[in-house]
Order: sequence, then C-alpha cells, then structure tokens
Amino acid sequence: MKSSLIVSLLAANLAVAPAVHAGTAAIWKLSDDNSTVYLAGSVHLLRERDMPYPKTYDTVYEDSEELVFEIDMKEMNAPGAAIKMRQLGTLPTGKTLGDHLSQETLAALDGYLKANNLPAGMFNQFTPGMVYLTLGSMEALRQGARPDLGIEMQFHKKAEKDGKPGSGLETTAYQMSRFNELDVETLNELIKETIEASDQNEDTLNSIIEAWKSGDAERLQKLVHDEMAERPAVLEILLVERNQNWIPVIEEKLAGDKNVMFIVGAAHLVGEGSVVQLLEDKGHKPVQLGTDK
Repeated sequence: MKSSLIVSLLAANLAVAPAVHAGTAAIWKLSDDNSTVYLAGSVHLLRERDMPYPKTYDTVYEDSEELVFEIDMKEMNAPGAAIKMRQLGTLPTGKTLGDHLSQETLAALDGYLKANNLPAGMFNQFTPGMVYLTLGSMEALRQGARPDLGIEMQFHKKAEKDGKPGSGLETTAYQMSRFNELDVETLNELIKETIEASDQNEDTLNSIIEAWKSGDAERLQKLVHDEMAERPAVLEILLVERNQNWIPVIEEKLAGDKNVMFIVGAAHLVGEGSVVQLLEDKGHKPVQLGTDK
C-alpha cells in the first residue's frame, strides 16, 4: 500500500500509465438555470516535467467567478501557517513517538532517516499522523514534486492577480485532525509500508499524474480509491467523511447565481463515496468535461 504518497498528491502505483482517455479532463460540471459548479480534480504537488497542466483547467477558471479550495489558500500562505501546522502535529509535553509506535516501526523510521541523510530523531515529537503525512510529502519532494507547482497554488495565484474571491471547505486544524484520527495500529502499518515502498514512488507518481492529466477516472479509481479502500477506516476518515461534509457547500453554491470552481484532490472525485457519486445519489447529474487542445 502506498497511500501516503497518494494522500500527499491527491487527497490524493505501478508502471507509467498509457495516455488513455485523452479526450477527457479530471473535471466535472454541474449546472442549473443560472449557475455552474465545476469540480476540478487537483494534484497537490507537481513536477516541472508535468507542465503544462491540461488547458481545460484554464477554460473552467475563466468561466468561474469565484474559487473554493479544500483549505482557504490565504490561511495556507499566512505567516506562521507552517508553525501552526507543526504545533497541531506535535505530541503533548512528556510524550514521544516511542509511546505510540512499535519498535519495528521506529527502527524502520531510523533507517529511513539515515538513508536520506536526515537528522536522527527528527520525528520524535510528532504525532503518528504527522509522521505519516510528512513521509508522503517528503517522498513526493524527493521525486521533484513541489507545492508551488500544484494546481491549488497555481490557481490561487491566478485568482489573487485577477481579483477573484477564494475560500476553503476546511481548516488546517480539521485536516490535521483527520490524520490524528487514524488508529495507532493502522498508522504503524502505513508508516512502515510507506518506507518499504520508497523505491517504487517514481513509478507511482508517474502513474497517478498520467492518469490525472488524461482524465482517466477509471484508472485514478484503481490507483487511488481502490488502494486506500484496502483499509476501509482510512478511506472513510481521509476521503468519504470529508466528501459528505462538502456536499451541502457545493449545493449551496449551485443554488446561487455565480459560476464557482471547486479545486479538490482528484481522489475525492472518483470511486464509491466520491463527491461525484454522492451528488448523483442526490439526483444531480455531474458531467465529466472533455479536454481543450
């Protein structure tokens, strides 16, 4: 299981996927008489070689009057945001990671830090959830994937320049609480598996990004949703519960009179319990868009 990298990229594993479904984008459209909601699947971190992103994202952006992200990007970029997140992922005074993780997991972490020339014990005051999240981000960064190239950051900058308002579906504190909600036994397994899979992460990254760029929802589901579904609690806490929370906000925007572009991890838009399926279950008819050449 390689869901730590998946979470960092998409939330949200094999050889590079062929460029199938090249006629679609990872974007769904939902309209009523006087407004349109676009559900644009993102990859949170991308590489230079993944540019340019599909042109359909620009087309949808131009047709939108406001943007909604998973987290308000102004909060993400505010002074002290990194410190706040670190505090949210820090254990209480007097507690250490050794109080939560097995000796086997701690040994795997020590080996990972040594192999990557990182300080020994750098995770000692982290919560297990923060360790899991950080490992995924580190592995993505190690492959050259960067948050400034991610879809959120690129469109946040566009919106600021163009004066388009933006907001968030969640707070940083709530997102961090999701990782800390995972039980310790599961986190032990996820941390060990993330470390064991580190030599496969380039192939994982290539496969996910290729499926995303080609709008191949079926392959994204296999690479992301089905991977996380191996542990139902992980899928429920990191994806499904959050998707359910977002539906009223999406419906509220649809009931308004503005076109709104939602930008969320592509993992939230595919598979059982996805935003797309939940909307369909309520009688809506989201339609996947084609690509702009």
